[in-house]
Amino acid sequence: MSSQCNDIVMERKLGSIACGSLGLFDKRPDEGCGCEEDQLIDIRGVCTREQIEAITIGASPDDTWTQIFIPEVLCIPKQKPDVEQILTLNSCIDIISQRVVKTPEVESSGVLVPNYEGTFSTGRKLIIEGILRQKIIYTADVDEQSVHSAHFDVPFSAFIVLPQDAPLFTKYKIEPCIEDIFICRVSKRQIFKNVTIFIKATPLTCA
Repeated sequence: MSSQCNDIVMERKLGSIACGSLGLFDKRPDEGCGCEEDQLIDIRGVCTREQIEAITIGASPDDTWTQIFIPEVLCIPKQKPDVEQILTLNSCIDIISQRVVKTPEVESSGVLVPNYEGTFSTGRKLIIEGILRQKIIYTADVDEQSVHSAHFDVPFSAFIVLPQDAPLFTKYKIEPCIEDIFICRVSKRQIFKNVTIFIKATPLTCA
C-alpha cells in the first residue's frame, strides 16, 4: 500500500489563521474561539506545488483521480492538559486498502448518463481506504506553559469512478497528496481542522 508518510518529502508551511463561524462546539459562553487574533502555526505535511504537478502532469489516459476533504473536531485526550496555543501540526496519509467493486450502470440507449453533478456510474468503482495520521504540538494552559503533543489517527474512505471494462482484479498505484490544511483552536479541549486531499490511481501492469 502507498504511504504519503514515507514517500513524499514534507513541506513546512507557515500559515495565518482567522476565526470564523465554526458551528456548535463544546465551550463556555464566555470562552472565545481561541483564534480571533492571527497566529502562526507550523503546518507540516502539505505537498508543494512541484510535488502535486509531478503526480498530475503527464498522466496517462488510464490514470484516474479524485479530491476529498476531511473535516474534524479533535478532542484533546483526558490525560493531557488544556491547550493554550497550537505550535505545530504534522500530518501524513497511509493508504491501507484498495478494491474494485461493481456498481449499477446508468445508461440510456447504450450511452452513459451523468447526474446533475456530471458524475457517471459506469459499473466500476475503485474504493480506497486510508488513515490520516496527525500529531499536534501545543503549549499547555498552565503557569509553566509546558509543551505537549497529542496524536490522532482518522480513518477515511474515497472512491474513483473507473471505466466500464476495468477488471475487478486490477491493482493500482495510489498516490495521495495533502493539498491544504486549515486548523483552529475552538476551545481549550477542542480543535477544528479541515484537510483537503488529492488522490491519483494508476493501474499496475506486468512488465
